[in-house]
Amino acid sequence: MSRRWWSCPVCTVLGLVGLALLAWLLIGRGDGKADAVRQRTEADAAEVLSAAGFPWARLKIDNEVGRIVGEAPSVAQRAAAYAAANATLLPMMGVPGVFARLEDGQSSPALALPDAPKVPQTAASGALTAEDCQVAMARVLASQQIRFKLASAELDPSSVPLLDQLHGLSRRCPQARMRVEGHTDAQGDAAANMRLSQRRAQAVVDALAKRGMAANRLQAQGFGEERLLDAGSTPEAHERNRRIEFHLAPKAP
Repeated sequence: MSRRWWSCPVCTVLGLVGLALLAWLLIGRGDGKADAVRQRTEADAAEVLSAAGFPWARLKIDNEVGRIVGEAPSVAQRAAAYAAANATLLPMMGVPGVFARLEDGQSSPALALPDAPKVPQTAASGALTAEDCQVAMARVLASQQIRFKLASAELDPSSVPLLDQLHGLSRRCPQARMRVEGHTDAQGDAAANMRLSQRRAQAVVDALAKRGMAANRLQAQGFGEERLLDAGSTPEAHERNRRIEFHLAPKAP
């Protein structure tokens, strides 16, 4: 299927519903084409996920269980891909011989942060591990992003509630170290983008420290346009690439 097809949300949903009905008819008639339908479903799902900005993710169907697999570039992207799959692949679910439920079978890279001095334990209800805190933050950032003023590292006032929310989550894993990553789109000069991404990551670190997070838990790192999520040149692609990511790791033993 072409990218033009997936650019039409209504067409996408209608196409997936049509595929589901076709699968139902073929399997219900006993034509023995369940394997072909599953293969077609997997291929179509790969295009859906790629068009949504997750080319590394794909659907694998086994015994009516659909698993989103692939090596995610970050934990935040892993959570975002699974959330997108739940929404876009919904018309395929529940069809006999295709898949009845969706699971997350993705992998994500190990986190590597420099050692930090021991941070005193602070009072918090519902303590989380570094991994659980990472997933919680990724879920928050899957639906909203920290924003800055145009071509600037100055935080947009609209991001204050989000920063407060992320700081609140960080208090539930007080021993975790956090790397704040800045990423830009591919517009403009690459060197300038690298500097901007570093300044933006540092601005977030400063904002968290101002809210009371220990500075020795924080690290700012800018990647500029080196890790694009979408290679397209549309405004939507540029928006997807401009982002802040949080990567957490437990204190080294």
